[in-house]
Amino acid sequence: MSQKIFYAMIGAGAIFIAVGIAAALYSGVAVTVPLDKTLGPGLTDEITPEMDVGNTLSIRALGSTFDFTVQDPDGNALASTKDQSDFSYNLTADKAGEYTVTIKNTGTSDVEITGTTQTKAGPLGFTGPMMLIITGVIVAGISLRFRQR
Repeated sequence: MSQKIFYAMIGAGAIFIAVGIAAALYSGVAVTVPLDKTLGPGLTDEITPEMDVGNTLSIRALGSTFDFTVQDPDGNALASTKDQSDFSYNLTADKAGEYTVTIKNTGTSDVEITGTTQTKAGPLGFTGPMMLIITGVIVAGISLRFRQR
């Protein structure tokens, strides 16, 4: 019986480690995510994609009046407009880092936001995969207690 437990725990530990490694590798890869949202009157939405050089962002806001701002990772304004009711913006990142898109609905009705961006996990997104790897090592270590001597 202890031999079966040993193999089951070694297998579980290996799976934890494999999934953790795959997730760690994936956390550094940019993926395309939708930016579809409805923004009510008086509300502000801030979108902060973590982008590599060459990643893209395409966004359109349509509806009530709104203010729209895009900043690069250094905080420099790339686009800024006020009191718009229809605005589109396309960006190809020329430097790596966290870009900031801010849309503030200054009107009395909803603003529809549509678009896509390429983003990757931030530094905190790497902690989950590391916890999986550590858990796998611990489970595999505990399994040694059940090996046949």
